[in-house]
Amino acid sequence: MKQKALLAIAAMLAASVSFTACGDDGDNNNENEQTAKESFLATTNKDMVNNTILPIYTNLMNANAQLVDAIGEMETQADVVEACNLWKKARQYWEQSESFLYGPATDFGIDPHTDTWPFDRAAFDNYISRYPDLAEDEDAQAIVAEAIATGQSLTGFHAVEYLLFREGQPRQIADITDNEAWFCLAAAQDLYLASVKLVSAWGGNLNEEQEEILEEAEFESRNYGENFINAGKAGSTYSTITLASVQILEGCQDILDEVAHSKIGHPYTGEDRNYIESPHAYNSIQDFSDNVLSCAFAVNGGADKSTSYTATSLMAYAMSHYAKEAAEVKAAFETALLKVNSMRRPFALYYQDPSAGDAIEAIDALDDAIDALKKKLQES
Repeated sequence: MKQKALLAIAAMLAASVSFTACGDDGDNNNENEQTAKESFLATTNKDMVNNTILPIYTNLMNANAQLVDAIGEMETQADVVEACNLWKKARQYWEQSESFLYGPATDFGIDPHTDTWPFDRAAFDNYISRYPDLAEDEDAQAIVAEAIATGQSLTGFHAVEYLLFREGQPRQIADITDNEAWFCLAAAQDLYLASVKLVSAWGGNLNEEQEEILEEAEFESRNYGENFINAGKAGSTYSTITLASVQILEGCQDILDEVAHSKIGHPYTGEDRNYIESPHAYNSIQDFSDNVLSCAFAVNGGADKSTSYTATSLMAYAMSHYAKEAAEVKAAFETALLKVNSMRRPFALYYQDPSAGDAIEAIDALDDAIDALKKKLQES
């Protein structure tokens, strides 16, 4: 009996050791999976900064510099056409950046400062009538320049747009007064300054002239790119690597919600028929399309990745770990772009066309698909 009892105890101890070992293996597997996930996403976050955010903001900065030069040299109708083309070029880069408005674009008020609409035409007319010699009066220029630098609805892309376009076409050079030309140039220079700030704040490269512009503007910022790349490390505002990756998806959701329910939704539902983005250039639908592309670039891992994706992107990780959700996001991107680009043009005239409702529905579906992917990323 004693020997049998000893054998039973030994068997129980062996089972206990075996069970504990299995438990340790499970914990180790979970830890290994988490380490692998964070290792992958650390690269994803780094590439988001270097392959998506900085290239788009740098392109924006360069396009704004070209826009300033073109406006400053407007003398012929061909010059006005060139300025309008460059406005559309710069505008495209801005709209393609709106999935990552988190960071300096929000913290420094750059987004509302450069992209508030509608343009305050009444305030503009008031300044022009108050200072009839604006193009020559340096004191008046200082006052108006201050209003441009510190305001929201009197500056930015839509000030330049209003002064360059009418009903989707370049204005006639003969119709642009000297005062309007001065105001247009001042607003474009302010746009350029804003884009230089964005490149600098994300840790991008500037030339000596651009560094001097920031010094004159007394602009100082922490390095948002470094902060994002160092997620999970001491000093970063992101306590984990995954939180930064989730921020990529949340940035997409923020702009998709705005496009569906504000940019398209306000005019479409009749809530605010004056809330039409880029109405003078008839550029609204291009804006919407570029906003959706901005999200695709963020998820697919590159400033030119509208349909394909890089090996270190969020889409690549999702394809390997959440195939169902990844496939739904990919399909939703395709549908959203198709529906937006199929809207009746120009939106400024046909904002209540049924095609606008179809676009809203498709963008909402994309938002839902990204939300499902985000939840998987947070849970695992």
